[in-house]
Amino acid sequence: MKRALSLAILATSLCAGAPRADVRVDDASVRAALKDELARSMSELHLGDEPRPYYVAYSVLDAEQATVSATFGAVTAAHAYRGRLLRTDVRVGSPTFDNSNFEPGAKVDALPEEDDYAALRRELWLRSDEAYKQAIELLARKRAAAEGQAGGEDDPGLGDFSKETPAKLEVPFPAGAVEPEALRATVAKLSAIFRDYPALTSARVTGTYELVRRRMASSEDAWIDDFQRAVRIDVTAEAQADDGMRLRHFVPFSALEPSGLPPFAEMEKSVRAMATELVAMRTAPVAETGAGAVLFEGLAAAQLTKLLLADHLAGTPPPKTASAASDDGGQQSTLATKLKQKVASPLLSAVDDPTLASKVPLFGAYRVDDEGVSAQRVSLVEHGVLEGLLMTRTPRKEIARSNGHARAPRFSGPHAHVGTLVLSAKEGKPRKELLADLAHIAKGGGVTTYIVRLLDDGQLPIAESDDMLSLFSFGLGGHGPPPVRPLVVYRVDGGKETLVRGLALENLEPRSLKDVTAAGREPVVYNYIDEGNGFAGVPTTIIAPSLLVSDVDIRRLTGKNRRPPLYPPPGFAAAAR
Repeated sequence: MKRALSLAILATSLCAGAPRADVRVDDASVRAALKDELARSMSELHLGDEPRPYYVAYSVLDAEQATVSATFGAVTAAHAYRGRLLRTDVRVGSPTFDNSNFEPGAKVDALPEEDDYAALRRELWLRSDEAYKQAIELLARKRAAAEGQAGGEDDPGLGDFSKETPAKLEVPFPAGAVEPEALRATVAKLSAIFRDYPALTSARVTGTYELVRRRMASSEDAWIDDFQRAVRIDVTAEAQADDGMRLRHFVPFSALEPSGLPPFAEMEKSVRAMATELVAMRTAPVAETGAGAVLFEGLAAAQLTKLLLADHLAGTPPPKTASAASDDGGQQSTLATKLKQKVASPLLSAVDDPTLASKVPLFGAYRVDDEGVSAQRVSLVEHGVLEGLLMTRTPRKEIARSNGHARAPRFSGPHAHVGTLVLSAKEGKPRKELLADLAHIAKGGGVTTYIVRLLDDGQLPIAESDDMLSLFSFGLGGHGPPPVRPLVVYRVDGGKETLVRGLALENLEPRSLKDVTAAGREPVVYNYIDEGNGFAGVPTTIIAPSLLVSDVDIRRLTGKNRRPPLYPPPGFAAAAR
């Protein structure tokens, strides 16, 4: 009664414009709101005979993002975004059997941007209520599915949630706003370079700068207040061959803040080299279908490592309720069942180390994961044998504890994901020796040798082109992996490197790492945002040397191509041909 009366008095004072005694509008109010509502949720969140939460965690993400786009020297877009999100994790049941690892259950909602204690408490209260109701519904469905199954609720096994030491981390937040002006001049000047290449049909430069502050509190008394920042400039261009085949090229630049980008002269040199190569592709011969040996170098080596290794290292087990005949609902990664088995060439070893110190920017660096567990260095592959997996707090038979690799895209819950994956090779070779190895393979006959320097990147929009349709047409109805589209390819014949186009690489899958017969000495660092649109995904880094794969199926891309423009672009006259 007294509480109801005090609330009524408070409401009256608000309407009258009187100051509110419970209002705190400062940075500390966010932490206070999280801690206070967390305690209330653990003590009061309850519905009838349903179990109370045994674990609650809140993650508040303050994102500031600035994006600038330009084409041929003209800025086409420049905007800034600021927003605050809340990720709520409510677990009911017990660590042995709870509502997790069954159906997607993460809740992500918008929060007030102002550091207003009362407003934040109200939103946290509402979101906790929703998450709790969703959690008890999921638990009921999971129990129903588990009835009569071995490994169900009556068989505790390893449980659903491992006990971990709660992390404590506070990092000072950097001052200064994230504004498009920090990238505008660089993006515009880079895009103006393409005025010198009239044969290109389109060219775009997009620069994005993002700074995300994370504050996480859990009922285990974890508290994290840290941040991540990243800058990436993507330079992309397209051209058409005389037969209508569309061609693409791109070059990325990355840093942790705008001042860390490479000098403009260095970026200009890379962009001009890319444009020159793309123009040359227009008259390059089309590759032929057949068996091939491929040297992946530069960014292509890191992209291949992502495709064949990084995307398949999650150790999350399938739900206990999955039937033996099911596909585990996509929960089980390709390599998860191959611990202690040979998965790659004996030349190769791999570790994932989010704490790696480096002079170059690493998007995948972090100290605490999105479940509040300290990041760890994990040995994954040792001389070709799989020795570890990336783990969250969902245990599996072989690995019962988290190793700090729960990563969450902006709008969904955490799952096992790489941070900074480093692939290394025993007895790495200089490029001259790798080319000699290619030549030796070619002498055996029946194999065409190639150098691939760039693969089509899933972060870039797929061009609406007929050759892309032909890329996927021959993969329909098959059971193998989707074909891989290389963007920059050279055929090697008698020591001569000839630019070619119009091919796809088939049947590349994790076991293809066993066909790596040689690797380089000099690794390349590839920073990218995995999963999600734009910068809403997971910041990731792959470091890998050149890789020589001895057995790759090459498919010539065929099909109808759209005709190129009938006359030159304005202002360039016949120079475009």
